[in-house]
Amino acid sequence: MKILHYVILSFVIAAITACSSSDNIILEGKCGECLEAVIRNFGDPALDGCGYVVDVNSQIFMPKNLPSVYKVEDLQVELKYEVQDSTRCGMIQFYPAILIKEIRKKD
Repeated sequence: MKILHYVILSFVIAAITACSSSDNIILEGKCGECLEAVIRNFGDPALDGCGYVVDVNSQIFMPKNLPSVYKVEDLQVELKYEVQDSTRCGMIQFYPAILIKEIRKKD
């Protein structure tokens, strides 16, 4: 009977931790700490392009989790992000990768 309780407890813990992902992006409401940015299309990754990138004050970042509705050339946005690491783009270009925490279309 104790084994059954441990099995049930481990399933409950696994379910709780799986549902509380820190990768959720906030898409609505006001963003107090967001930076202004522009979404740019640096070409098809299958043809050595970079895909959609984020331009923050002329610094290019490779987003790991850009929602598809924001994949629009020259889209003005506000976003909050966390720099992750460096990501290769094309044959030799490297850009810092970011994990987007909040993003909104700029009014």
